[in-house]
Amino acid sequence: MIPKHSSRNYLFTGLFLIVAIISFFIVKDLIFAILYSIVLAFFFYPLYDKINSFIKVRSISAMIVIVIIIFIVTTPLVFVSNKMVHESIEFYDVVRGLDFGSTPFVKEGLQNILTTISVTANDFLYSLPTRLLNIFVSLFLLFYFFIDGKMLFENFKNFLPLDKKKKELYFNEFKNVAYSVVYGSVLTGIIIGILFGIGFYIFQVESPIILAFIVMILVILPIVGSALVWLPVSVLKIINGDTTNGIGLIIYGVILSLLASLLSYRIMSKKAKLHPALTVIGVIGGLKFFGFIGVIFGPFVLVLLITMIKYLIVER
Repeated sequence: MIPKHSSRNYLFTGLFLIVAIISFFIVKDLIFAILYSIVLAFFFYPLYDKINSFIKVRSISAMIVIVIIIFIVTTPLVFVSNKMVHESIEFYDVVRGLDFGSTPFVKEGLQNILTTISVTANDFLYSLPTRLLNIFVSLFLLFYFFIDGKMLFENFKNFLPLDKKKKELYFNEFKNVAYSVVYGSVLTGIIIGILFGIGFYIFQVESPIILAFIVMILVILPIVGSALVWLPVSVLKIINGDTTNGIGLIIYGVILSLLASLLSYRIMSKKAKLHPALTVIGVIGGLKFFGFIGVIFGPFVLVLLITMIKYLIVER
């Protein structure tokens, strides 16, 4: 005969699993919204803390930071979106009109890429209501992450079934990796992308915004670097007779490439020293699995795995 307390434990475990499964299906479509709010809270918490030290009212401080975030995100989108759509159409027309001679597969490949971008844009428009809902959820959660962030963080740490040493190891690793990726890669990519956009405009390069966006991605992914964009553009300008702008863009590109390396090195050297191969695999795999938020979570998951392995080796 099964003891009464054992049957109660089995019943509670079964109910807990059922509730946990139902809860997962309730929040599964909002998981990425939750992740976005966590990353934004981590990134902007120092600003919130600074504002709250003057205002002394947490709710008002949180609302001010959220308004700043909305302004930072929406202003460039409103300013750039129309221009980028116009440039995309022009870029598509140029590619369609190019004559690649004996290499038609190059033209076909480029056109396939552009078709994929077009399909992705249509999918984005169809999923816009869902995305707006996710944005609302992210901002709603972000408000409470700012207000109760420290308490939630400490409760989460206490909830983990790990000893104090492991907790500190894992959370310090997360902070270092997040700091390194966000400030060392993403922020550097945004800054260099904006500066290249200005340079492309100054040196009269067609489609400066699209090229600047590509440069930003290449700076975030430490594979080849921004030279993959600005160097061919400069050479083409020189070949077409625009020597002044071509040479000027080369000099400008070299200076910004050195600046990008300096910024990344100075920022990353203060915290986590991520191996380039680990960063590339983590960012690309993270983008594929998590979406844009994978730029941070991809490298973090890989570094967390390596940290766990190192800890297991040390314990043995």
